[in-house]
Amino acid sequence: MSTNSTAEPGPTTQYITNGILGILVFSLNALSLISILLSRSFPARQKVLFFSLLLTDTLLGFQILCVRLIPIRYNSEHFLCKSRLYTGIIFTYSTILSNLFITIERLFSISLPVNINRQITWKKMAIVVALIWTIAIILTFSFFATDFEGPVCQFVVVGNLTGYVVLGFSICIVFLIIVVMYAYIAKVTRRHIRQIAATMVGNNPVTNIGIVYQNKADLRTTVTVGIIVGIFGISYCPMGVYLIYSGLYVSDVTAFIATNQTIFTIMLTFYVMNSLINPIVYIFRLKKCRQEMIARILCRPQPDFLNPNHVT
Repeated sequence: MSTNSTAEPGPTTQYITNGILGILVFSLNALSLISILLSRSFPARQKVLFFSLLLTDTLLGFQILCVRLIPIRYNSEHFLCKSRLYTGIIFTYSTILSNLFITIERLFSISLPVNINRQITWKKMAIVVALIWTIAIILTFSFFATDFEGPVCQFVVVGNLTGYVVLGFSICIVFLIIVVMYAYIAKVTRRHIRQIAATMVGNNPVTNIGIVYQNKADLRTTVTVGIIVGIFGISYCPMGVYLIYSGLYVSDVTAFIATNQTIFTIMLTFYVMNSLINPIVYIFRLKKCRQEMIARILCRPQPDFLNPNHVT
């Protein structure tokens, strides 16, 4: 088998495109990851929550820079090909499970606010994140451990088609579950806002201010999670449908990919855009983390909300 056969674009175009995407994905996610981890204003439980997604996106950018930009041509038998495809599938599974995880956490936070603060600690959530990665690795190697063979190194063209069908169904089913849960979250959040507005009285302004602040914080977090979930659906579901269709209804996947290269490129672009847009959402939505990171970068005094002597 030839070691330089490929169905991918010319090397120059490929290296430039992957270089730009890799730098953007890695730098934006790494900045957001550092911002959240070093933040002293961000709750520990939510640090773990966003860490589960940012870690996947950061590693994806690192993979693009380290594997896809190596100036050699390789086929499916090459170690770099297997590394690229294995990690891509692991990242996909970990991303869809992490999105499910943050939605479940938001569901519990809205429905059982007292119990979740007392019983669900950041350490327990860190264990869940480790479990998510373990499941992603097990699922990947269960379907693809011995079946990466083919004349080219390209997603779907090589590997176990059954595994890609399972992955496609996993993406679509998990997203539907998330949508149902988020619809309930939005409903409960709206009900809480109405109840708080109905019980607000002027007898205890300090308590009222605290309730309003917590209500706004919950609403903002709910909206942020909704944006993340929406981006996940737009980015991953087209690829999920594509995997299901190509695995179930296409007899010659290699020829199908070759004749539908533009469609495949669009699907893959949407897939990568999820990791590119997520950190932008964090930067704009997580105001305190953004302000704290800017203060660190510019060596400015800490904002008032980080000053322990500041009285609100």
